[in-house]
Amino acid sequence: MTGTPSPAREVVALFERALDGGAPTPPSELLSLLLALHRNNLDQWQQEDLTRARGADDATVAAAKRAIDALNTTRHELVEALDAALADAVEQDPSATPATESPAMVYDRLSVLTIRMHFTEDAGYRARLPLLRNQLDIAVQALEGLFEDIRTGRKRFVPYQSLKLYGSSS
Repeated sequence: MTGTPSPAREVVALFERALDGGAPTPPSELLSLLLALHRNNLDQWQQEDLTRARGADDATVAAAKRAIDALNTTRHELVEALDAALADAVEQDPSATPATESPAMVYDRLSVLTIRMHFTEDAGYRARLPLLRNQLDIAVQALEGLFEDIRTGRKRFVPYQSLKLYGSSS
């Protein structure tokens, strides 16, 4: 790959730096939302690890599951906020074919894949990294293609709206 990195690859690099403790203060609302989503995904990953820890007692697992539900609610809110910000920033052709996935949903997958790669490498499972890198590259290509299709009017996205209830009475 040559030339200037794509915006999607730049976000992946930002996610990687954040995992290493080196993410700068984001210069925009969009990057702030992306980093908040990534931090939330990392917190959720760590809570999920607690539920699988050898010797975890019932109280620890129950507390972690409640934390996971709260983090998942936040995740959905952040994906909605990201899509709303993107919808405000990008002109779309309302007659274009809708995409099956919104950009924020893809960013969410990129975040999780970046986290998975980080912990896979830390755990010493380096043989799995090429497959994970390939999955990440495909997701980046898909996101770049979606944005190109939006720019040219071939596709549009519908901002994600979560209808999960997570303890809600409504």
